[in-house]
Amino acid sequence: MNCAGHACYIVVMTTNDLGRVLAVFMFIVLNPAQSWADDFINIHAIQRSINKRNLEWRVKDNWVSRLPKSQLKRMLGVNRAPTGSLDFESAGRHKSDLPSSIDWRDHDGHNWVGPTMNQGNCGSCVAFAVAATIEAQYSIQTGLWWLRPTLSPQHLFACGGGSCNFGWTPDAAANHVQENGIPDEACMPYTSGSTGEDAECEDRCKDIENRSVQIVSYDSPSSGGGSMDTVKRALLNGPLVTTLSVSEDFVAYGGGIYKHTWGSSLGGHAVSIVGYDDTKKAWLIRNSWGPEWGEDGYGWISYKDDSGVGSETWNFEVQTSPKYLSVTAPTDKQYVSGTFNFSVTAHGLGTKDVAKLHIHIRDHKKNKVATLDCPAIENGVCTIPFDTRTLTEGRYEIFAQSGSRLRDSIASQIRHFVVINSPPVMSLSFEAAKGTNLAKPLKNRPEFNVHAKSTPVPIQHVEFRAIDSEGNIASIKTNEDVLEEMKMGWRTITVPDGKYNILFHGETTYEGQLYTVDTKPISVTVKN
Repeated sequence: MNCAGHACYIVVMTTNDLGRVLAVFMFIVLNPAQSWADDFINIHAIQRSINKRNLEWRVKDNWVSRLPKSQLKRMLGVNRAPTGSLDFESAGRHKSDLPSSIDWRDHDGHNWVGPTMNQGNCGSCVAFAVAATIEAQYSIQTGLWWLRPTLSPQHLFACGGGSCNFGWTPDAAANHVQENGIPDEACMPYTSGSTGEDAECEDRCKDIENRSVQIVSYDSPSSGGGSMDTVKRALLNGPLVTTLSVSEDFVAYGGGIYKHTWGSSLGGHAVSIVGYDDTKKAWLIRNSWGPEWGEDGYGWISYKDDSGVGSETWNFEVQTSPKYLSVTAPTDKQYVSGTFNFSVTAHGLGTKDVAKLHIHIRDHKKNKVATLDCPAIENGVCTIPFDTRTLTEGRYEIFAQSGSRLRDSIASQIRHFVVINSPPVMSLSFEAAKGTNLAKPLKNRPEFNVHAKSTPVPIQHVEFRAIDSEGNIASIKTNEDVLEEMKMGWRTITVPDGKYNILFHGETTYEGQLYTVDTKPISVTVKN
């Protein structure tokens, strides 16, 4: 334990045999008399309020709770927060015929929802909630859990009319998808979370018309009021988009059954409801703040919470087909090396379809660089070993297609992956962003411009590290969406006052070996 001023902190680090830091945990003990900056979430006060009221949830410091409230409000991008609440009394007047619980992460033995995503430093929550809900609905309506489409929140947000600074509304997003569709994530990867800036709609793929998912219709089961049964009955058919009013304590939710206890409202937010549990008396939501928030990105919200979860909901009906293909390996953004087993899962294909099943690989310029013939399908799966060393290293797109003529063909969603077959050469540097002076004592949230160069492939992820005078890593923040030019911020209140060396650390894995790069450390003083 180390102490400085009014704070004590414990740093616990675990490493594997490669020396990579796998986890850093920090616990801050505050003097009750210490005053916190008004612009930051007071985690200590939240914990005291939870303890006083004997509530069933726990606090966890995370990347979102470390943001100043001004940045948090920017992320809460629902222009109209819920104004009503469900009519809870009506649900108790009769015996419901509904199941006592639903969890689409484990329904009929399968997970029907994709991995949690992170909207980053942008008010794009509506686009993320709508994209995530349609992804799940697509698999559920077809009855094929393995389809796992990955759709583009960036395209929906940039081309539909959303803005990082001003947010959007679920109605507008749903209407845009019904009229225009939403393409795969590879068509327009998400960048606004790393840059904090809006993307241009023109940056999308050129063949978007052939790679978009349409919804036939959308509905609002509980908008304007309703009962719990209304929402539960809608959840029988799949996840729903909902909005809520986010209070300060919600930002620091770390698990259990959340019920508002401390802090004022920060703004409106959009999430997916993916289930409920009458034993817990809570809704299960999927957030878009990454796995660091809540329970791996998910959270249980009490039926009696006043945030408005479920007061307004949206569900979607997607277009379906009797025949489907899905590339199940590689997954989106996966780094592959050497001989890799490409895998395609099929449903509803006839003998002629199987005979014409191919896997197509395109480079970043959309040039077709390889076509692989499927030799056979066993139990609905075609696996083709391929020597990735025949390809130039870099980013590629992959999709499966059955049939040679466009009108008769069946195609999978396009996914993107990275080929790496040589040790990466990486360079990383940073400087203070406008408004940050590293020569003066730092407080609040200084920002940095980060330059991440790498050949032959992009760096997989970048970490910010603050190292104290004894060599302990006192603060760490990870960015998984690495661009060549990024902006990252650091909440200094997470460390005691004192001197630190700050740096950025990059990592890429190749053939089981971890390659790293560090910026030159800069000595700074923190004075909160």
